[in-house]
Amino acid sequence: MSKRLTLSRREFLKMVGIAASAATLGACTPQTSTKATPTSTAVPSELAEEITPITPEMILVEAGSFPMGSIDGLPGEQPVHTVHITRPFYIAKYTVTFNEYDKFYHDNLGTGIRKPDDEGLGRGNRPVEVTWCDAVAYCNWLSEKEELTPCYSGRGKVTRCDFSANGYRLPSEAEWEYAARGGTKTRGYTYAGSDNPDDVAWYADNSGGQIHPVGQKQPNELGLYDMSGNIWEWCWDWYAEDYYASSPANDPEGPALGPDTSLRVKRGGRADLDADSIRATYRSAEGISFPAGGNGFRLVRTK
Repeated sequence: MSKRLTLSRREFLKMVGIAASAATLGACTPQTSTKATPTSTAVPSELAEEITPITPEMILVEAGSFPMGSIDGLPGEQPVHTVHITRPFYIAKYTVTFNEYDKFYHDNLGTGIRKPDDEGLGRGNRPVEVTWCDAVAYCNWLSEKEELTPCYSGRGKVTRCDFSANGYRLPSEAEWEYAARGGTKTRGYTYAGSDNPDDVAWYADNSGGQIHPVGQKQPNELGLYDMSGNIWEWCWDWYAEDYYASSPANDPEGPALGPDTSLRVKRGGRADLDADSIRATYRSAEGISFPAGGNGFRLVRTK
């Protein structure tokens, strides 16, 4: 009997998983032509060397409520409103690194996945810089490698997220802020773990303008590192500056896709920004296929 007829479920998932991840990424890439374009041929999965992903260290965030936003912040951070996180979730201690992401890239050679640039600063445990689309593709790939149910489906602007699936995904904006501020263990700090940004963040005053390896500053109350400064972190939500005025109280997932919607939320700030721009409540956004520089991501799983 041929090997093809005796593939294990894991081998089969590997075969179909690459295509699924590539399709997710391709759906986010701006389309300029309906003609098929030639691509290099991927090595058949049964002949390729098995790639073992790095499973992230995850911390449980218990359900709870918090006042989202800041009375002293920018208009997009207002009004302050109570949000109830009813679904416990796991969140990664660190943002995804080059070490982790490079395994995804090598497992998808020939599928159009782009190799992220380290800008000559080295790879290793530095946060990887990717587009929102790259981050979504990585989430589905890692879910498939670990035989979990992927969260993402659909194409283009109608990419959907199944928050009940047990696979990896991006946090909602509310989940991100809740975790950054310490969840049920919060002490009400301005930044993720302190009122002094130098304790917990790489930012303009101490970074030398460069992104640093993860985990070198103090963690926040939950044990999460670098949620202020160092690199922006993609969230699931579409962005609307006035969303807080109409946000639902329970588990908000961002505004519905509208004719003027084109940006996804990103949070946390970056190594070259001032202290005001790395506050735990500060909001920003970017297009889903915007060049990757300065944008990373942190993994979440619904409990």
